[in-house]
Amino acid sequence: MIAAALTEVTRRDVVSGREVVESVHAGHLVVAASDGSLLVGLGDADATVFVRSAAKPFQATACLEVLGEQADAVSDAEVAVAWASHRAEPRHLAQVRRLLARSRTPAAALSCTPAVGEADPGAVPAALTNNCSGKHALFALAGRVLGVSGPELLAPDEAVQRRVLGVLAEVLGPVRAIGTDGCGAPAVAVPLTALAVGYGRLAVDGRWARVRTAGLACPGLVGGHGRLESALLAAGVVAKVGAEGVYGVGWTASDGTGRGLAVKAADGSARGAAQAVVSVVEALGVVPPGTWVSPPPLGGGRPAGVVRCAPPMAELVAALNRDGVTGVHNLR
Repeated sequence: MIAAALTEVTRRDVVSGREVVESVHAGHLVVAASDGSLLVGLGDADATVFVRSAAKPFQATACLEVLGEQADAVSDAEVAVAWASHRAEPRHLAQVRRLLARSRTPAAALSCTPAVGEADPGAVPAALTNNCSGKHALFALAGRVLGVSGPELLAPDEAVQRRVLGVLAEVLGPVRAIGTDGCGAPAVAVPLTALAVGYGRLAVDGRWARVRTAGLACPGLVGGHGRLESALLAAGVVAKVGAEGVYGVGWTASDGTGRGLAVKAADGSARGAAQAVVSVVEALGVVPPGTWVSPPPLGGGRPAGVVRCAPPMAELVAALNRDGVTGVHNLR
């Protein structure tokens, strides 16, 4: 099944005031239950997706399980930054340093690639300001327990990543491919539905309670200023962005079971995926309207258009507003 139009971006005609569509982001969207049931689909629910940083809550759990009782000493703030794609704000870097101190790992020895943080784009690239540095700090701590360090921390056939990949397979099912993420860690590809089911489980299952609790307690550490995932976590919803237009979201339904939403923008646009995510969770009443608003396109430094649902997505949102997940399945 081909990708469906999820999000469109307009630019306003200064003469008539009419919103003219300038860009369209297509992609795939799934809502599933934690028992594996597919509830809503738009586009291709079986699309193969590299989940990228949306895997981080599960990767962090794998490392905490390696630590055993030692994990009790790790603070919620440190756990939250360990599954963050952070902006490298001072609060993020402070928690990464605390996590590094536990394994006595210098910041310069982090296994992730040097990068410039979103919060300070003029800075010199450094491993510490890589948005994945918290994850790699936790890898280093797990590696200390397992006797692994340096480049071996990221090797798929060495002890740390064998544990991590094993946990990912347990929660997401068999992987279709293992690539290399931008930070250098293994990156798994799975069906989009598997990611939605996984996030439904993340929302309710006891195994993921530590990372879930940490993210909900410290939402700003998981993303940062202006980020959708931080806004959703602050509203009580587990959420994580992944590179190339991936999002995973999980919440508890009224019957106590888990629900998960997974979105992949076919063009890799975070903007396209984010608008689809917030539209669905608002339509389902999971979060109140206005929890997060997509930044508008600018003209002359001022708002010059809007980011909104494309027609197929708008049809889905209308159906969800009307019926919830009842009777809504595989819209095109």
